[in-house]
Amino acid sequence: MSEANPRTVDPWRFTGGFLKGVLSSRIPESPSYDPIPWAPVAKPLADSKLALLSTAGLSMKGDRPFDMDFERKNPTRGDPSWRALRADASSGSVEANHLHIDTGYIARDLNVALPLDRARELVAEGRLGALADTHYSTMGYQGNDTTSQQEQSAPEIADRMRSEEVDLALLAPV
Repeated sequence: MSEANPRTVDPWRFTGGFLKGVLSSRIPESPSYDPIPWAPVAKPLADSKLALLSTAGLSMKGDRPFDMDFERKNPTRGDPSWRALRADASSGSVEANHLHIDTGYIARDLNVALPLDRARELVAEGRLGALADTHYSTMGYQGNDTTSQQEQSAPEIADRMRSEEVDLALLAPV
């Protein structure tokens, strides 16, 4: 959270001043967005249901993969749609379709992009109440045009989470 407003996420918090300057100077002009609201946890973690959201372009094998042809034709952005992932997802049942990341790491250990095993451990230890039946993935590399994700994908994912009575969503950015 930023020091100016304790309920706003500071995207540069962990980068340090020098790295913030280097990275922010190389990011192309983008539309301005309202500050990301900070939502406090409403109940103890041990009583909460968690859903994971990955930006690695994950899909269940046999489901429609993310559109890598679109990504090849538009190298500054990726497929803006989303995919549902089952709670029993594993490295053997999930594939990653994303040209902007090394998907080999995900093939070897799904937890680098979707930390389901770590979340299951927290449930088994009683530190987390439950995992949602469904987790989600998007393709995180969208360049300057996030309209489809903001106006379609994000609301659809949020609606699904509400219908499953999810209390917490954990973003696993890749």
